[in-house]
Amino acid sequence: MKIDTSFHIDTGLLQLRFVTEPSLAGRADAAVSRRPGNVTISLAPRPDWDEPAQQQWLNDALAEQLRREAKRTLPARLDGFARHASLRYQRVTIKRMHTRWGSCSGQGNINLSLWLMLAPAHLVDYVIKHELAHLEEMNHGPRFWKALDALTGGRAKILAREMRQFTRQLFETRGTFA
Repeated sequence: MKIDTSFHIDTGLLQLRFVTEPSLAGRADAAVSRRPGNVTISLAPRPDWDEPAQQQWLNDALAEQLRREAKRTLPARLDGFARHASLRYQRVTIKRMHTRWGSCSGQGNINLSLWLMLAPAHLVDYVIKHELAHLEEMNHGPRFWKALDALTGGRAKILAREMRQFTRQLFETRGTFA
């Protein structure tokens, strides 16, 4: 994914943007300012930000900021939904997963992708509820969908379709994530 100073995220849970900051020239490559739900990554003006090594550095910087925001945001959302539904999980881990938005182990451990921070808030909540439904049913059979419907107000299939559409659109516009 190419990152430049036009790159931004605005999801309802997170506003993140890259900007050029001339005052950094000669002092630092980048600086981060952060408030809950709002991250600005300021870049020194450099002609080589488009080079592959620099793009990898920018992608890693983005992933680190997404990880920080995900750790701040997602466990609290998971905990709130779990308590509301009287469900118990063992632990939650934020990971840099490349092929899944989340997973739930048979031991009740829930993994959530830091890339969820790129999704609209209601789809983040859908993924969290999807993983919570696995605490009741580990497969994707009828009992699972019934449990997920109970967590989503009968909207499980609609939200699943919307998440698939969001995923396709994200990879068409942003490319793959390193």
